[in-house]
Amino acid sequence: MILDTTDAPAPAVDGVPAEPGEPATTAIRLAWTLVGFALLSTGVNNWGAWSTWPGFAVVSPCLTLAGAVVMALAWTAPARHWVAFESVVFVAALVAVVAVNAPLLAASAHFSTDAAAFNQRAAVLALHGVDPYRVAFHGTGVQLDPAADYWTYTLNGGHVDHLSYPAGSFLFVVPFVALGLTHLTTDWVDLAAWLASAVALYWLSPRRVRWLAPLLVLATMFTPLFTFGDTDALYVPFLILAAWHRERFVDASAPRALRWLAPLALGVACSIKQTPWFTVPFFAMGVGYAAAAAGRRAGPAVVRYLALAAVPFAVLNLPYALWDPRAWLHGVLLPLRSPLVPDGQGLVSLVTHGVVHVLHPGDLQLAGVVLVALLVVAYLRWPDRLERTWLFVLPLVLFVPSRSLSTYLVDFTPAAVAGVLSGGPTPRGPRLARRVARPALAVGALGAAAFVVVAFTASPLSVRVDRVVAIDHAQFLGPVTLTLVNDGTSALHVHVIAEVGAGHPVGFWRPRSGNGVVGAHVTERVTFVPPRFLLAPRRGESWLIEVMSASPALVVTTPPLPWRRGPRVGRSG
Repeated sequence: MILDTTDAPAPAVDGVPAEPGEPATTAIRLAWTLVGFALLSTGVNNWGAWSTWPGFAVVSPCLTLAGAVVMALAWTAPARHWVAFESVVFVAALVAVVAVNAPLLAASAHFSTDAAAFNQRAAVLALHGVDPYRVAFHGTGVQLDPAADYWTYTLNGGHVDHLSYPAGSFLFVVPFVALGLTHLTTDWVDLAAWLASAVALYWLSPRRVRWLAPLLVLATMFTPLFTFGDTDALYVPFLILAAWHRERFVDASAPRALRWLAPLALGVACSIKQTPWFTVPFFAMGVGYAAAAAGRRAGPAVVRYLALAAVPFAVLNLPYALWDPRAWLHGVLLPLRSPLVPDGQGLVSLVTHGVVHVLHPGDLQLAGVVLVALLVVAYLRWPDRLERTWLFVLPLVLFVPSRSLSTYLVDFTPAAVAGVLSGGPTPRGPRLARRVARPALAVGALGAAAFVVVAFTASPLSVRVDRVVAIDHAQFLGPVTLTLVNDGTSALHVHVIAEVGAGHPVGFWRPRSGNGVVGAHVTERVTFVPPRFLLAPRRGESWLIEVMSASPALVVTTPPLPWRRGPRVGRSG
């Protein structure tokens, strides 16, 4: 129950008499208390950061005090000041994000992801009249140090060295580079985009749930990602606008600007990165159902919606698509077609963390495709359940493929929240018949499960660790000798990386002799040398070796290897 916000007498909540115009129930006051606690936690968590920037000696206690004050005011602020309370707390959350992250970003000398570095390099090239899709980024001018820590690796032993996103990813950075902001411009723009997302979510949300925006902006999951390398931040505000009241596109009584907002925003989001592409079919189906519910023809409405969404995508990308069609297509399709090294926090972590020891990446990709199709069928069958919630369901699909980074799983959340909060009529258009949908879903689910099972079984290659050399009192990993057994009918060109803790692999290890080819029905004993000094795990921690091949696409891992060298870590206190 939400208490009346007018001046009429409001009932008591939990036995406490409510003031006239009481702004919130106990649950909402608790929500704003959590916002205050998040603000306090931000201050406490940066208490020791003064050695990075002396200003934290003042910023940290101020944020801690502000959080404590917010928690107190959440229960004591009078009704007549509640709107001001919400606004001040939200502004305080934005200030906290800037106060904590801007000094750290200003002190950084290098990007934390190749995506951010490539986008900035592409913006510089575009300003100089060079097609960035035709340029290979081998480390020069990409501000990655050391670059090996941040490359996106491929199964063939290489790494992504070309721009691999649509043109919006760097065109939004170009104006800031042109104005002279050259220090990690992409990261600054991403931070600004994330703050813009929070503002949009705050103003578009009903008053009773406005606390969601400051809580999300203070969440430790989003802001560090969006400040230090996650270029998804740039499309998030546009996807929020695309999800907000998207059914208004078919409302003839709404102003044209409001009707066109959702498809144009979706087109901009898709022109920045490929991840929003997965949302297009579901937005289009939603428009079709909204049209049918309004007594209009669904087909023409969907066509008009998609045409409008295509306009900003074409405006931003067409110049480069015409400049060099092959280079542009290679870039924007690279993440979807190139044999990238499996990575992420999804199902693939079973193999990268040594729970299972075999992965055929292509089968996980096929399972993901089947699951996307199943979600489409489910939407067609149960639009009343999925119209406002499918953005929360879609990350379950992205959990399955062999590249399932955490950003794919969480970055839809702000837009999903905007979608469920915008309300709108329940779809009542024609639905897929139950006799068709349920068998299709059952068969598809079994097919997806079969692909997943096959993905983790039946490898022609096996690997055993014979010897590990430790360097400098076991602080660094040295050469590793492996026994590789190829029981298959074709030779395998293998490449080796090490997984140590949560760190990104630092590059492929090179064979001390030979070229890394293991012939059919051959057993090879090969010593691999790390690309540079690689920190060993701490004593008692585990690590593992990944051996991979591009043709066929295959990854084989060792079991987790406990590290029993180096100094013992004693207990304190």
